[in-house]
Formats: sequence, structure tokens, C-alpha cells
Amino acid sequence: MLRSASLLPPCSSSVNSRTILCIEERCLRFPCGELIQALRVDSSDLMLLEYQDGRVLRFLRRGEFMMKLVKHSFSPILVAACTVGCVHLPLARDAPVFRVGCRSFLVAVPGLLYALRFPPTCPEQRMVFLEVLFMRFSDYSDLSHIQTDIGASDSDPSFWIRARNKIRTALDSKLLQSGYFAGISPTAVGGQRSELLRVCRTSGTAQVVMKAVLAGILQSVHTDIHEMKPDTENPSRPADIPEAYPKISVFTNLMEALELAWAVSSGYSHLLREAAGGKPEMLKPSDFNTWSLNKLGIVCLVELLMHTGETPDRNISNQPASEPEEGTEIDKEGGEDEEMNTEMIFPVMHRGD
Repeated sequence: MLRSASLLPPCSSSVNSRTILCIEERCLRFPCGELIQALRVDSSDLMLLEYQDGRVLRFLRRGEFMMKLVKHSFSPILVAACTVGCVHLPLARDAPVFRVGCRSFLVAVPGLLYALRFPPTCPEQRMVFLEVLFMRFSDYSDLSHIQTDIGASDSDPSFWIRARNKIRTALDSKLLQSGYFAGISPTAVGGQRSELLRVCRTSGTAQVVMKAVLAGILQSVHTDIHEMKPDTENPSRPADIPEAYPKISVFTNLMEALELAWAVSSGYSHLLREAAGGKPEMLKPSDFNTWSLNKLGIVCLVELLMHTGETPDRNISNQPASEPEEGTEIDKEGGEDEEMNTEMIFPVMHRGD
């Protein structure tokens, strides 16, 4: 089923944004929601900027890019994720996305920093529409002047390292203000410190959350809706914005629960340390609703993750056999044919399961 896109941010007045609303989106209906393919690009590259070794740019996947949205039929919750091939990157209004070039983006999930690159042949109209989607579903910043400042092409691995250095202060500040940690996950100890393992878990967690919504497994008893606060300084703000956007903690809390379970069951609990973020600062009233998992929701989805193949004692030795070799320096970037098979960490659940 095809229909006209209607995903423009409520407060946007961008002429460029409004001229591309003719882009079509594909919608699949499920018993408890809709899965919307909001944007598709034939080719893209996904890479990982490692925290453990700042010189490493790890190639993850080359493939078709899609922006997927899930809308629940019986509640206001939404879920959004980018995909490159089978790899899913969850989006949230408190998870930063930086545009660092015309067709280059840095996408952050606590504990991970992805580099997303589109080829020069990608139409500018699709990049404009992607920006509109990032504006609505993430904490988006346009820093595309960085590419000019650096004076290097995004095909040069050193470009990404230098771009990361330029946005690192802003990135860490955003994460800490939202109450998250900057850098490696504090619950990733022992064999769980592999960032590639966290990539696999992040992808699998995003898939399970989206499919749990569509299948009706995730119900209102599992979630908390955080309504936007009144903003007396902006009375013209729309009074009724029914959608509720996920906090990035929807995904990170599940991963941290798995990491904690592994640490305790494997005798590594003494290595756990306090999160660096501390308490979040007082933020201005938001202009959107958000949702998060409560304790019942976390238990429900952790059990689902474990049922689909994730167990507390699974460790780094179970990572995809096609993992790039360690120590991919910035002048190597990694091989283009190397792939991640996320099904080895979380088996894919097909429609009708």
C-alpha cells in the first residue's frame, strides 16, 4: 500500500521541506500497528567510530538505506529506526544526530557512534527529506560546514575521525544533559566491552521493540507516557501533538539489563562502575511527548530477547564470524565485503511468527 507522506515536523515552515511531501511511503498494516517505509536510498555506507581506540574507523555494512517508522494502533507511541541492510539504528528525540557534510551524518546511541555516508549520486531531494525526518525523530544538528572546514572528502577515513573530534564536546554534553553516559557503556565489562557486540545488540533490540509493538506484545501496561509540559513562553505552540516519541533508554535499558545479567552470572559484577552521567540537568519544557519502558516492559522485552537467542552468558566469542579484523586504522577503513549478521545475536522474527 502506498500513500503520500505526512511526516513533516509540526512546527516546520521550511519551503524545501514542504516541496518534497510528494515522496511516497510504503505502509504495511499489522494487527496492532503500521510499519511505514518513509524513505529509501539504494546505497549507503555504515561505519563505526570506536571509543576504545580513537584511531579506528570500522566498516560495518554497505547496502540499501531505509527509514522505518512504527505507529501503534491503540496508543500514541511511535518507534523510528534507520537501516543499512539488516543493521538497525534506533532514533530518539534525546539521541543526537549530526550532519557533518552534504551527504554525511554521525548518528549516536549511548555507547556507540555511527558514521553514515551516502554516494554523490544520491539525489539532493532525498537528503533534504532525510533531514526533515531526522529533525522530527532525533536530536538533530546541522553542522555540514564541518566538511568545508576540514577540507577533506568523506571518502577519506581521516575525515570521520576529525569530524568526530569537532562534535565530541557537543555530543558528550547532549548525552550527559539527558542523563546518559558518554563513551563506552559502564555496564559493558569483561567480554561485553566489544563495540561490535553492542552494534549487534542495538540492532536486534530495535527490531524486537518494533515487532513487539506491531504484534501487540508491548502493551500500555509496559510503557509510561511523558506528556509535554505547558510552555507559557510559547503559547502559539500546537496544543495537541498526540504522538509520543521513544526515549533512547527504551533501547539502552534493555542492552544494559543483558550486560548486567552477563556480568553477574559470569562473576564480573566487581567490574561494574557507576554511570558517568549523573543526574540530568533541568531541561526546558519539551514540545513533544515521549515514552519509555517501565519495569514490567523491560522484563517483558528482556524475556523476549532471551527467547529469541540472547542469553546472559553469551559473550564476544559468539559475534559474527565476518567481523573485520581488529585494529582497522584510519588509513585502512576496513573491507567493503565484510558484513555483520545480526541474526547470530538476535534471530529475525518474521511476520506471522
